[in-house]
Amino acid sequence: MDITTKMELIKSEPTEEIVTEEELKLILETNSKPVHYWGLEISGMPHIGHILCAGKKVNDLAKAGFQTNILLADWHTVANQKLGGDWERIRKAGEFYKKLFAITCPEAKVMFGSELYHNNDEYWKEVMKIAAKTTIARATRTLIIQGRSEKDTLYVSQYIYPIMQVADIKAYGADVAHAGMDQRKVHMLAREAFKELNEKRPLALLHTHLIQSLLEPIKVDQNAEKEEIVTAMKMSKSKPGSSIPILASEEEIKKIIRSGWCPEGITEENPILGLCRYIIIPTLGKLNIERDSKYGGDVEYNNYALLEKDYREKKLHPVDLKNAVYKSIIRIMEPVTKKFANEKSSIEELFKK
Repeated sequence: MDITTKMELIKSEPTEEIVTEEELKLILETNSKPVHYWGLEISGMPHIGHILCAGKKVNDLAKAGFQTNILLADWHTVANQKLGGDWERIRKAGEFYKKLFAITCPEAKVMFGSELYHNNDEYWKEVMKIAAKTTIARATRTLIIQGRSEKDTLYVSQYIYPIMQVADIKAYGADVAHAGMDQRKVHMLAREAFKELNEKRPLALLHTHLIQSLLEPIKVDQNAEKEEIVTAMKMSKSKPGSSIPILASEEEIKKIIRSGWCPEGITEENPILGLCRYIIIPTLGKLNIERDSKYGGDVEYNNYALLEKDYREKKLHPVDLKNAVYKSIIRIMEPVTKKFANEKSSIEELFKK
């Protein structure tokens, strides 16, 4: 695969931003096996935004010749006070994540933070060096990655969290750090810290789209920074109907999709169309609409722009769109639901509050 083709693949949906494209191109030109890093907090039952959207980009990078790495951030989970800070529960939940990624991102190397940090004096030295270069104000601005704000009660562990994220990128020797748009601030902190530490290697940042909540969009301050806007509107594990849990049954998927916000003719901030754009068409290559001939008959969309146009012009009804979407999501999730069919109840129990 030539450099141009690799760049096109990496920039394809759901990529939203690359900082910078010039540095990414330089990495591809000078490194035959560049290193990718994606860190993931083990904070609850994964939903399709994590696994199908961000996971697709991991697979794209693997096709482009990257050594792909997924860090299951158990220490960060404790620092952010998730899953009760129970190490045994976090480890069991992490083992589920590990099995899940073996199906959805088979070429990625998946490991726990504990494995990276154990008996690793160099790692902890880097943590201290980065902390010494980071002000409290700068660290506070990154707290959006933990679902926090300056108005919340904050703990020292939550300030250590972004410092460790930067150290993780350094420890992997990552050429590309990958995450959702909500983690942009900590990635920019990493770039700044690397300059302060005289790190000579280029570090490219790849930010993917955050799948929108399936509930009616909330009103947000459009003058807020982009990271804050997308975080406020993204799928949430804690809000029923907002997301599709990765182990949802066919009936659950059908119910969630049919209840999703999808007003006729409205394309802006339409989460059902978002599933088509960022998951279904990139994964399956098309969306099949099945309907009676009196309503226009069957149609196949392999181009999102045309799908959006038809929906805006009311040539496609929300009911027909939703029926096609839930069937497509069920099809995409089938390998996962089959794999964990006998463990579903026990896995769900791990993530209960």
